[in-house]
Amino acid sequence: MRKLFEESATVRAPVERVRALIDDGWAVRAFLGEDEAASSVDVDHRPGVAGFQGHWWYRGEISASPAPAGTTLTYRVFNIAERGAWAVPLANRLFIGYRTKVRDGVTALARRIEDHLR
Repeated sequence: MRKLFEESATVRAPVERVRALIDDGWAVRAFLGEDEAASSVDVDHRPGVAGFQGHWWYRGEISASPAPAGTTLTYRVFNIAERGAWAVPLANRLFIGYRTKVRDGVTALARRIEDHLR
């Protein structure tokens, strides 16, 4: 398993409240959408961390850690391909624009969490 991308955003809320949304599946559903979340396999769930996999190469993780301004929400993307890992960048058009998509995704999730917790 090789980490490809990692981006974080600050959530203005206590870490315990954010982790509760990760733990009960709300954050994954909000991030992926109801349909995609239902078709993803939750392969790893520890307190405050949810992992999900899809396609032949992708694993995503959402986690929360304490921060001075509330909580740091982190989204990581891993290449989990057992065979043909070298082909993952080619299959994904060399990931052009993907870092921006990852950053925008975690930022949008942070805002959704804040709105949900109000």
